[in-house]
This record gives sequence, structure tokens and C-alpha cells, in this order.
Amino acid sequence: MLATWNRLRDIFQDNRNTRVVALEQEFSHLSIEDFSTASAYCQRLKELSDQLKNVASPVSNDRLVLQLVSGLTSSYSTVGTLIRQTSPLLPFYQARSMLTLEEVGFAKQAATSSTAAMVVASSPDLDESPVNSSHTYTHGGKKEQHRHNNNNKKTGGGGRHGGRGNGGGASGLGGRRGGS
Repeated sequence: MLATWNRLRDIFQDNRNTRVVALEQEFSHLSIEDFSTASAYCQRLKELSDQLKNVASPVSNDRLVLQLVSGLTSSYSTVGTLIRQTSPLLPFYQARSMLTLEEVGFAKQAATSSTAAMVVASSPDLDESPVNSSHTYTHGGKKEQHRHNNNNKKTGGGGRHGGRGNGGGASGLGGRRGGS
């Protein structure tokens, strides 16, 4: 029985160095851009750190936090700089919280930007704006067309009241203007 146990221990220890190399490689090259969320990135870093500890190659808090920062993209540069310049370095859980809060801020900013883009996209063209538009009305069986220029004055007309120049095409209340 003791011989079997020793053999298993030797197999485990023989593979330990290979496992350490593989885990170190993945840990050192992990990047946030490989994950859908900052939380998933941090979770994987912590898993690798725990696995390295299990094969007798523990990762210190400082190394874990610095690896977290080194795997960030440029969009996280502000929070990365803040974490990196804290002395002493923050515990991993605090650095993780700062990173996930930054991600929440990005999501809010993106939502605000997309709402603003939808408002701009749904606004009318300048030629169709109320400041420079034309409308056709039926008055007394005849169609009248009124154009509004930038000063909100009616121009044109062409209805039964003549409508020459500004003010033309009035509804007829108060008398006839500019015409026949």
C-alpha cells in the first residue's frame, strides 16, 4: 500500500513542473479582451492563481493585481493607472471591484450615447423642419400652398386672395390682401 502511495506521489510531482509551466504561461498572457466581462476576466485570473497555489507555486496578491492591470486594454487605462499607483497595492478583491465598476460606467455611457444617436437619427431633415417647410391647405374648395421661410413668415400663396409676397394667402378673415 505504501508503495502505491509513493508511486502516485511521484507521478503527481513529476507532472507538477509541467503543470506549473502551463499555468504560468496562461496566467501571464491573460487579457481582458479574451472575456465578455471584466468579472469573467478577474474570475479566471483568480482560478489560475488558486491552481498555481495547489501545485506549490503560489501567486502573491501584488503579482495577481499587477497581472490584472497588465491584461487591461487601453479603454481601462484610467482605472489601471489608479490601481497601479496605489501604494501599497490594493487587495485583489478591491482592484476587481474598481474594474467592474469601470465596466458598469462604460455600459451606462454606451446606453446614453445610443439614446442620443437614436434621437439624432429620428429628427427630421433640415429641409423638412418647421423653420423651412411648405404646407398645402384646402380653403373654400381651392388648394393653397404656404411656404415658411426661416423667419416663420408665409410666402407664396396662390389661393383666392392672390398671395403676393410675405403675408399672402391669408385666410380672408379681416379682408383681402395684396391681390385682386
